[in-house]
Amino acid sequence: MSPDERHTHGRLEALVTGVLAYPDGERLACQVELRYSADDPLVVRLVVPNGPARGGSWVLSRDLLSAGLTGAAGIGDVTVRPVAQENEPLGVEIEIRGDAHIGTPARFAMGHRALLTYLERSHALVPFGREADQGAMDRELELFLDEKDRPGEAGNT
Repeated sequence: MSPDERHTHGRLEALVTGVLAYPDGERLACQVELRYSADDPLVVRLVVPNGPARGGSWVLSRDLLSAGLTGAAGIGDVTVRPVAQENEPLGVEIEIRGDAHIGTPARFAMGHRALLTYLERSHALVPFGREADQGAMDRELELFLDEKDRPGEAGNT
């Protein structure tokens, strides 16, 4: 594991170098932090710290990121796709449209190998297709049902 990556107690964090591109043509190199937790196994958090780039934090589907490694993926506000440029290593572009943090669409570009390695390690924590086994959905449902059954709560007869 590289020194810029931490893996402790069901959590995986890594810093990767990326480029944040704005619609006005501004491009800023920045560190992008990827955060994954077995407690919330369906998502990866992408964090751009404040600094030279306009910081922000986004929650992205782990499956969407994985699909975007091999072809264009996503039909909503987030799309992911591999990008190849002449004389450059393969990369991945993540586009977020209608972003509440910065008010405009943002595009992140990062190394394909870095994202692939990160996602492989997240799948070692919680294998693909086993996310529901983590019990998070069951806990959420139990909390929801407990709240409905409390006296005086809405939905209680």
